[in-house]
Parts: sequence; structure tokens; C-alpha cells
Amino acid sequence: MTKGQPEDELVDLASRLSLKAYVKDVWHRRHFAVVVPANDIRAQNMDTFFGQLWHLFNPALLIGVYYVIFGVILDANRGVENFIGFLVVGVIIFNLSQRSLQDAAISLRRNQSLIRSIQFPRALLPISSIVGQTVAFFPSFIVMLGFLLATGENPSIRWIVILPILVAQQMFGIGSGLVLARIGYSFPDLQQLLPHIFRLLFYASGVLFSLEAFVSNQLLINLCAINPFYDICTIARWSLIGTSAPTLAVIGLLAWALVLPIAGLILFRNQENRYGA
Repeated sequence: MTKGQPEDELVDLASRLSLKAYVKDVWHRRHFAVVVPANDIRAQNMDTFFGQLWHLFNPALLIGVYYVIFGVILDANRGVENFIGFLVVGVIIFNLSQRSLQDAAISLRRNQSLIRSIQFPRALLPISSIVGQTVAFFPSFIVMLGFLLATGENPSIRWIVILPILVAQQMFGIGSGLVLARIGYSFPDLQQLLPHIFRLLFYASGVLFSLEAFVSNQLLINLCAINPFYDICTIARWSLIGTSAPTLAVIGLLAWALVLPIAGLILFRNQENRYGA
């Protein structure tokens, strides 16, 4: 009890933790962020005929639909040698970020009863959303590699670089997830707005076609490096199918991955004692 504090006043001990102690508490409880979402993923599609196979079927069917529309009907494959591989990497990598962030945005409101029942670092909720969608991503990753091999891409040492790229993507996702979780708690309508925002980002990030082939203004291409989704898709394609990756895209992704988790945690932590109130 601090000097001058009434004896009957309740104190939120968690709010007294320093940021360093808070991070240690999150790390100490890290198993929550792995076990819970993993169990949720296993429970999905259990009442369907194909069950867990839908984690493989869904990305494959999605790729087929986009290829028919953009590769065959609209002929948007200009400037791309392996358009199927280009499409597969872009769609699957972008979907990982989209699903992770949309899930993180509603993580606090979805777990109101848990927040009010147990004392734990609230940051674990958006982080567990990111982890859960990453676990669900592994079947899609297998589908992606299968498509690449089927379209003639040969594995090379450069494929290993996809691992640190995915780590950078997850760091960006954690930072963004913390920011969106705080905004989503105060502004529930964010859940309705995010699908439209991501639809715009989907086309503005060159997921379905090469921006460099359709945009001639170099300044606009350089400005694309501000868009983390463009950076992630572009560098992932360089790793897996050998397309070019501007230096600005690499710098942009590194900046997002290093700065946003810290900024997101500070922003999220500032309202810790209000979540569930």
C-alpha cells in the first residue's frame, strides 16, 4: 500500500509491473499462446466429411479460382514467368497476415469472460491469435511448396531464406495484432471494417499481379515499400521463385519487424487495466 492510499482501495498489481517485467510475465506464460490455439485448430472442421483435410483443400481451391480469373480470363500474368508460382506465394502469404490480424483484432472482446476471471498479461490474447493462425498456416505452406515443385521450381539454398522471412512476418503480425486488439476493444466496428481494408490491401500489394509490370512510375513503386504486405510477398517470391526484390522492400520489412512489436506492446500495455472493465 502506498502512502496516502485508502486501506479499502483495490490495486491492480499487474498495472504496477514495469514493461520489462510485463514481457517476462508474457514469456513465462508462453505455453498458453501455443497450446490453446493449437487445440482450437484441431477442433476445426471436425464435423465435416474431410475434417482436417480442409486445411489442405481450401488454399488449393482458392489458388485455382484466382488462377482461372486472373491468369486465364483477365490475362494478368504479364512480366511473370511462373504465374502460378507467383500467385500461390502471394495469396498464401497474404492470407496468413490477413487471418492473423483479423483474429487478433477481436481477441479481447471474444475472451471477455476469461479476462474478468483470471489475472494474466492480456497481450497473450492477440499473440495467441497470431500463433494460432501460424499453426493453421502449415498445411497451406505444404500446398504452396507442392504447387512450386509442380510448376517446375527447383529447391535451392535460397528457399531457406523463407524461414527468416516468415519470422519477420510474425514479428510484424504480433506488433500489428497488439495495435488492432487495442483499437478493436475500444472500437468494435473495426471487425466490420477490416475485411474491406484488407480487400484494398490485397490488390494494392501486388498479390495477384506484378505491380512493376503495371505501374511505370518508379516513385510509386518505391513508395510500395511502405506497405508491409507488399514487402512480405515480394521478398517471399524472391526466396521461392527467384523474382526481383527491391532493396527498399527488404529495408521496409526489417523496419516493420523491429519497430512495430515494441511500439505495439507499449500502446497495448498502456490500457492493460481497462480491458475487461
